[in-house]
Amino acid sequence: MKYFLTLVLGVLLFAPVHAQEKNPVDPNAPYLKDNRMPAFSITGVDGKEITNKQIPKYKYTCFIIFSPDCPHCQKEATEIIKYATKFKNVLFIWDSFRDMESIKKFAINYNINNQPNMIIGRDPNFTIPSFFRPRMTPFMALYLNGKLLKVYEEGADVLEMAKLIESN
Repeated sequence: MKYFLTLVLGVLLFAPVHAQEKNPVDPNAPYLKDNRMPAFSITGVDGKEITNKQIPKYKYTCFIIFSPDCPHCQKEATEIIKYATKFKNVLFIWDSFRDMESIKKFAINYNINNQPNMIIGRDPNFTIPSFFRPRMTPFMALYLNGKLLKVYEEGADVLEMAKLIESN
């Protein structure tokens, strides 16, 4: 009986984790039904608000949902800046749910605020995360001419993303 109880508990505890690994994407996420870029409004670290209608025109747009204290997000920022020359035709939109002070520090630490093709801030209406419904950060969605090209649920291999961009 003790063995049976241990087995049942083990299956019950393991099953939800295993199921989430198999399906890291929320099956009801709107981006799965609509491959166009979402409408949004983001407050930048400079306090200015920018909407999807005001963003500069780039061939590619990459949404990055991040957390300033996330080590994977920090690594992603480091890699993107390191290979910035490969991403001159990409507009990066960095969105975080965290407080603006943390976002500003992140922007300064990773030199994001000095990049002409990067917007970083907070989506006060939570429309970007509601559209993508990420389960972890960094979450990245790459668009080509306003149409979804690829989603990186756990962040991207930056050089792999650069090759994808070069091939399109």
